[in-house]
Parts: sequence; structure tokens; C-alpha cells
Amino acid sequence: MKLNFPSVQCVDDILRFDDGIFCKLPKEYVREKNRSTLETFYKSLIIEFKGSDEVKTGTDPLGFDYAILDYMCYVGLVFVNERSSKKNSNKKKYPNNKFKQNYIAGRLKEEYDQKNINKFVPVGIFSQSLHELRGLNSKISGHVDSLMKLTDEESWIERFEGSSESLKKLYVGSRLTKFILDNTRFYNPQFVESLSIDKQFIFTIHKSVYKIVKIYQNDFTADKTEIIFTGKSYRKLKGEREYFEILVKILLENALKFTTEKRIGPKVEISEMADNEVVILVSSYGRLIPYEESNDIFIRGYRSSVHLSVKGTGMGLYIAKSISRLYEIEISYIAEEVSEDKSIKIGWNKFKLLCKETYK
Repeated sequence: MKLNFPSVQCVDDILRFDDGIFCKLPKEYVREKNRSTLETFYKSLIIEFKGSDEVKTGTDPLGFDYAILDYMCYVGLVFVNERSSKKNSNKKKYPNNKFKQNYIAGRLKEEYDQKNINKFVPVGIFSQSLHELRGLNSKISGHVDSLMKLTDEESWIERFEGSSESLKKLYVGSRLTKFILDNTRFYNPQFVESLSIDKQFIFTIHKSVYKIVKIYQNDFTADKTEIIFTGKSYRKLKGEREYFEILVKILLENALKFTTEKRIGPKVEISEMADNEVVILVSSYGRLIPYEESNDIFIRGYRSSVHLSVKGTGMGLYIAKSISRLYEIEISYIAEEVSEDKSIKIGWNKFKLLCKETYK
């Protein structure tokens, strides 16, 4: 039974280590010289936690991290929030096995529950229902586009602005439903890693960014924070517009989620640079991400220490970075302080998209 992450099982008193679906088992686990040490450690661990209902994490004799829940045990992982010479070496050797500890604990609980609930609610039925819901929403979106006379992307701004408030809400509702359904695919790392785009298509950067801003300016949130959108660009990108818009959507959702001052809303800025480059900045005002975490925030499952109280999965920025590569876009984080007083940790969290390959 292959699990999502590298694992160990004890069957008839025999240990079996397996690759995971999302990353592979480190080669140290199959070396003969390590067999005795691993058998002693993991047999004892599995016996101790058999029947437990809480996730336990720790470090094994090889310096890799594990997470165990009842009979299910992930191994061969490297938790990014821990530091030691052996772990630093493992991080360099196995970059795909780096995760935030809380993320792995959550994924183990999800997989354990799924394996057990599948006895009562087959996953196939759930997947089929999602597929049918996606198809139904697509038909609804098509009819809304027809009502708004959205015959082409070039006329989107004029048609949207000229529509009634009720029609705008119908459009926004269908798109937000699509985003929610898309999450079921994008939160599967295997889907993200195998994603590709067709470069035969071409779209206007400004119009796609504007569309996402308008969707969230007109959503169903009560007492919403104002989103400020400035700048202009006539440059275009090659590829499918849909995935670029999901990239912008992720950054804007993050900005809305982590804005701490309702009176100071997120900002989205577009500017054209030299050499036909286009820069998109998505900013939110709130607690700044610590400098020492700035390189880790794009790792699968990583959540900044300043945002742990806000509900989330830690997958958003990982997905954003994965999508940005498809368009040869560089994504980076900038912390803009608002005071020279270093004790004040409030400022602008800015995520920058540098679009290098743009066209007229």
C-alpha cells in the first residue's frame, strides 16, 4: 500500500520501506549497513504507537524525520524548522523531502482518515461528484457569459463594468465556485508537478489581473476591505490564461487573508520595465514575514510563524511558484518596513511577479 509520502510498514514482523507518491524514500533506508538500526528503532516505534489517535513526530537514527499515527508512519522527511548539521546535509541531498512539520502532521491525519472513511464513503463516488459539479458549474458560467455578452476577452472590461449588479454577482459566484473546485486538483502536489501549458495561446497581462481584482472586489464578503489597483500594461504573455489567473488569484487571496488593518486594503500594481519586462506587485499591510523565513515560504506546507493563527494549508505559495515557472515568471517576496524602529514588525508584505518573456 503506497502512501502519499515515504513510509514504513511492519507486516508479519518484517519491516517494509516504500517510496511515497509525492517524493521518494532516501537511499539510506535501503543500505544494508543501516538495516539493523532501522529495524530496532521502527519496530519499537510502531508497537508503541499502535492504536494511537494523535500524530507523533520525531527524528530517527539516520537524522530524517518521521510522523506516525496508529499503524501509518511517514519516514525519510526533513522538517524545515529544525536545524542540525545532519539535517542540513539531508536538506541539500533531498530537497523534495523538505516540509513543514505541521503540514506533514495534517497530511498524515487526512490520509489516515481517508483510508478509514473509504469503507463508508468510497473515494470514487466523491471524485465523480466533484467531476459532475465541475461540469455543471462550467455550463452555468457559459450561460452567464452569454447573458453578459462576453464574446471575447478583449471586450471583458467594458462588458463587465456595463452589467447590472445582479449579473456581476452571478459571474463572480460562478468563478469563485470554479476556484474552489480547482483547489481539489491544485492541492495535489502530483497534479502541480505534472502541469504544463500550451504556448500557442497569448493573452493580455493587464486584463487578466484586472479580472481577478474585479472578482474579489465584487465577491460576497461582508464588510470587505478595499482592493486598490493601479498601473497599466499592454504587454502579453504566451500560455493559457487560466493558470496565470490562478497564480494572481492565489497572491490576492493571501493578501486579503493576511491584511490586519481593514482600513488599509491590499494593493495590486502593474508596471512596464525596460527590456519589455512587466512587474506585478501584490501587497498586504500587516505583520512582516521574518527575514529568516523568507526563503522557506515557497516550500510545500510551509506556514510563516506570524500567520499560524490564520487558517491555511501552507500550499498556496508553493502552487504559485510552480505555476510561475511555466510562464518563466520570477516570483519573490519583499518586506517593506514602514518605520526605522526595528522593534516595529508591521509593514507591507509584497509579492513580486517579474514577467520576463512578454510580447506586443
